[in-house]
Amino acid sequence: MNFELTKEQQMIKKSASDFAASVLEPIAYEDDRSGTFPGEAVKKMADHDFLGMTVPEEFGGLGSDLVSVALVAEAFGRENAAAAAIAVTHVVLAVQTIARYGTEDQKKKWLPVMKTGEVLGGYGFAEPGAGLGSGAEKLTAVKTDTGYELHGKKTFVANGGAAQLYVVIAQTDEEAGLKGFSAFLVSGSEAKVTRTIDKLGLRAFPTAELEFSGAKAELLGAENQGAQIAAEIQARADIAYAAMAAGISGKMLDASTDHCKTRIQFGAPIGKLQAVQWLLAEIASNVHMIRMAAYRSAACADQGGDYFMEAAYTKMYTMKAGVDAGMNAVQIHGGIGYSREGKIERYFRDIRGAFLVENANEFPQKTIAGALLK
Repeated sequence: MNFELTKEQQMIKKSASDFAASVLEPIAYEDDRSGTFPGEAVKKMADHDFLGMTVPEEFGGLGSDLVSVALVAEAFGRENAAAAAIAVTHVVLAVQTIARYGTEDQKKKWLPVMKTGEVLGGYGFAEPGAGLGSGAEKLTAVKTDTGYELHGKKTFVANGGAAQLYVVIAQTDEEAGLKGFSAFLVSGSEAKVTRTIDKLGLRAFPTAELEFSGAKAELLGAENQGAQIAAEIQARADIAYAAMAAGISGKMLDASTDHCKTRIQFGAPIGKLQAVQWLLAEIASNVHMIRMAAYRSAACADQGGDYFMEAAYTKMYTMKAGVDAGMNAVQIHGGIGYSREGKIERYFRDIRGAFLVENANEFPQKTIAGALLK
């Protein structure tokens, strides 16, 4: 895969880094404490074209590739992981789904206003029951003379309660199993927030349970194509979230390196201690490999490769390596790392939730093992 950035990608990387440092980092600490949705910052994302980066050019967007999305996710993740998760949900799980599977009328209706930030996108996959389409409150779609109606609930909805438009997966044929699900677009005004979910990390990233009682919905793609659509778009999101994790872990590495140089114990910086050096080296190795995996997967997707497997490998590795990096960073910082007064504990909590929007049944082990055991 070609990892050399184009001039346009280099400009996107710099723009995202500058924006994250000046706009997102100053609000990260207080928004995490309060769990406040960063509405003004999201508006500024739109003003700087970050919300429209995956909107095709014919609808006013930049038509950016997944490598570019990963660059923005990493830059945002370094300074404010909750804001990064909001952006990834919008540009990948919502916008790209519409751009890939929407009708021309749907694209004309939604993509221009999603580019400007007038409409923020959300995504609902998980349900209150044990699995998709299995609980008493499962989301089902009923065909009507004018379209479809949705009945049931979604939980852990990404951008839940803040979005004006949701992509959701609902059951359309109970007897068909996983082949009986379809993707839909539903207005935020048609969804009722039954509870907001207060999380360990990514606390300013709105996550909610939504109830749909006869909600009017637009079919995305073909009926009973929902499982395919969800698998594709979630794989792309996994790649973007891995890049976000690279940003968070990279920030932990920088903070830990500085601490090793400036924290004095027994008359010398703690970085002189071999045990501390080993912890720091492990963080650096994890950061490097997370970043390499994320960008290899993004390049694979952009170049038409089998990015489903790449995304599965990347997600499985990142979930462990990111948490390991966080544990080492906390260890290096000692009591300061465990204190809410510092930033390390927030980075640790945020990286643990890097794949929060995923359903528990979508762990990558199933994809990897299934391919091996064919």
